[in-house]
Order: sequence, then C-alpha cells, then structure tokens
Amino acid sequence: MKYILCILITLASPVLILGQKKFNVTFVLPDSAYVKKMNFYYYDCIERSYIPVSATYTNNTANISHSYNTIYAKILIDYNFGKRPFMSIVTTEKPATITLNSPINEADPFNNATIINALDWKQEISAMTAYIKEPQERYNQMYDSIVPGWTPHDSLAFERLKEARIAIENKRLEYIREHSYSYYSFSLFEKFSIINLSPDLLLQQFATIFPARFKNSEEGASVKNYLLNRAILEDKKKALSFTATDIDSNKIVLNEIYKKKQVLLVFWGTWCKPCIDEIPLLKAIRKKYSIDQLEIIAIAYQSPPEKVRQLIKEQQLDWTHIVNNDSISLLYQVMGYPEIYLIDTNGNIKYKKSSYPDINLENLNKILDIGFRSIKE
Repeated sequence: MKYILCILITLASPVLILGQKKFNVTFVLPDSAYVKKMNFYYYDCIERSYIPVSATYTNNTANISHSYNTIYAKILIDYNFGKRPFMSIVTTEKPATITLNSPINEADPFNNATIINALDWKQEISAMTAYIKEPQERYNQMYDSIVPGWTPHDSLAFERLKEARIAIENKRLEYIREHSYSYYSFSLFEKFSIINLSPDLLLQQFATIFPARFKNSEEGASVKNYLLNRAILEDKKKALSFTATDIDSNKIVLNEIYKKKQVLLVFWGTWCKPCIDEIPLLKAIRKKYSIDQLEIIAIAYQSPPEKVRQLIKEQQLDWTHIVNNDSISLLYQVMGYPEIYLIDTNGNIKYKKSSYPDINLENLNKILDIGFRSIKE
C-alpha cells in the first residue's frame, strides 16, 4: 500500500512545479440505469471542502474532469443521492477508470470495483479505524451514558466528553506520525486531528513529521494557514477581520466596526432549524442593546438570498446580513450551525457558542450584561 502511494506521489510531484493540474476519471457501470445515481465531488484545499463536480454521460459511463490544487486529486463518490456508502479515491493527471462490476449491490455498490490509475483508500481507512478503536469505543460509551440526561449546568460531564474526544484525536495523531509518508495520513491530519487538538501542538507536528513534498505544497500551505488562524482565534482569542458586502450592497469591514462598538457575529442558515429557533433570542438581545452599543452581523451560509430577505421582513430582523460569503465561515472555522462569536472593541473574542453548550444563550447574555455594566462603571 505504501509503495503504491509513493508511486502516485512521485507521478504527481513534477506537476506541482509545472503548474495547473487536471484529473480525468471515467466510471463504467453495467447498465446506464445506475449511472446517474452517482454524485461526484473533488477536494479543494483552499475552500477546505468537497466541491460537487458535474459529469458527462455516455450510455453506461460517467466522466468527470476538473483542475485540482491538492498534491493529487482527492475524489469522493456517493451513490443514490447522498446516501451511504461512498467511495474515496486519489488519482493524478493520468486518466483513471473505475469499473463497477456486475451485479451491482445496491447496499454496497463500490465493493466490487476494478480500479485503474487510482487508489481506493478503503484499506487505509480500515487500518486507521482499527488503530483508534479503543478510545473510540470509550467515547461512544461515555456519550451514550451522558448525553441523554445531560443538562446545561453539568459542565463536568461536558468536559469529560471533550477529553474523551481529544483522546481519540491523540491516538489518530499517533497513527499519522507512524505513517507520515502516506498521503492518506497527511489528509487525515488536515481533515480530522486539526479540529480538536491544540493548534500550537499541530503546528509543531506539521513542521516535524511530514516530508517536504507535503509541507511545501499548495495543500500544505493551506493547512499551515488554517492552523495559524486557529491559533489566533483560540489561543490569542483575537478576531480575524474581513471585508464583505451585505445583502443591501453596503461595504462591511469588521475591524472598523468593532473599534467603535461590540460585535456579535452570527453564523446561520435558512435551512437550519436551530438557527431559526434562535431568532427570538437574538431579537431580545437587539432590543436590549442599542445599535451604538452592539452591532449584530449575521452571515447566512448556503441560503437563497430571497429566502433570507423573506425572513428579514417576516421576523423584522433589524441587523446586518451577509449572504453566502463562505470565506467568512471558513475564516472563522465554523464547524456547525448556529455559531456565535462576541467581539469587544479591542478585537478580543469574549464568547464562542460552541466552546460550551449554551441553551437559550444564557451565558452570552451574562457576558453582555457584565461587559456593558463595566463600561458604565
């Protein structure tokens, strides 16, 4: 497995120097009825997400082709409109073919595939999953015992659950260190361990465990920049400024606003029920503090502008709205919705909702009350 990965990486390396890379993958199925049940995505290291890619169809084949900025192309394929299982492959610019052999098993269509000029990560995934099995099982048991009866005031239980989650990531990082020349391990580092472990620890690990061809790639630069921003947000607890245009085409510059008043950044979506349920709580905050004291900036993610406008009108949302600016969610490394940041007039992050579950925004209201009381005094 390592030998195959090294060959693929060697094939890809000259392209990193020469410029733009483009993958080309053909999927062959026994019958044309199956072809359009498949969905295709490629990983963009700048956007830090999988991007849908359209296929061209000919009888029982589907072809996808696109430029890529990873060390070599990471492609995800799911079947039957987003339902599991899915297939994860890596390839280079050399044309690849994936043939799903007959008969197709609807429950696991990728189990019997012939692959040419690409690599299925199934074995690597199985090996890593087995490696972290013990801490994962401990976490699952703890989750099942804590979460059903958890209350917002049980901070100790929440911290225990967080520590169990970090134990999984430490074990996963151990696996990555032991397989540091595998591109799969590099991708694991990028997509999983960086979420929960300290950015300072991960920056040190990034600098020492991976070969230069990983660290010095465009993908490596993206990972490092992400970790540096995490260190600013989490360790220094400083806001990252941005410039954007709101739904009414007004220019918004974050650091120009927070120098004058506190700012509540609200990440939400029209598709997100908890976000909609939170609107009355935000309206109460808006009513309590004047626009001169507190600016609320809501960033709607993957939401139709017309739907946002409808909610603004129906709910009388009297604050600033930015729509579908994914770069802000990426900058603030939003992992779930709704998410809220409170920024004071020195650019300090005073509150982050996901740092601890905050039912009815009770903690946020306490922090706001204390902050504005101290200003008056």
